[in-house]
Amino acid sequence: MAAQRYSRRKNLNIYWTVFDKVVGQPAVVNGFVMDMLTAEEADNLVDLLNRGNQASLWCYAEWF
Repeated sequence: MAAQRYSRRKNLNIYWTVFDKVVGQPAVVNGFVMDMLTAEEADNLVDLLNRGNQASLWCYAEWF
């Protein structure tokens, strides 16, 4: 299995950040930092980003 570029990291209390391991910073999608997410939101986003499925990512972004 290939190494995964994105992961989630706990930040404050119940919130999570999607972290980009390549650049060493939180992930940015459409100019927005993927921060202060619920665990479920972070897990879904990590899965989509690691798959590289751009169509699904846009559908997910519209859901916010």
